[in-house]
Amino acid sequence: MSRIVREIDRGTRTVDGVQAQITEVVWADEGRNFEVHRTDIGDDLTENGCFDTLPTDAQITALLRAGRNLWSCPGCGTSIDASHSDLIVDHVRDCDLVNGAGQPLRGSR
Repeated sequence: MSRIVREIDRGTRTVDGVQAQITEVVWADEGRNFEVHRTDIGDDLTENGCFDTLPTDAQITALLRAGRNLWSCPGCGTSIDASHSDLIVDHVRDCDLVNGAGQPLRGSR
């Protein structure tokens, strides 16, 4: 098994409202991969498998949503933890792209 010889900070990105830290890992056999960690709670989002190339925002969003029960606004796409029903109600009330029942308005998005 190869060992890590270097870790390169590839910066922090805000994706789906969450800051994600990207780290490039360089292995002794010259292999490379990329890890993604949430900066707020430190979770390794790539614990089950890293990326071979720098991940896109869409790939990071998929990691953030995997294993979580999220509600996504059909109007604007904002994601909220489904266990926070009060936040969902507030969002539906305040979002200009959905009606009071949380249904998208014509022409939204």
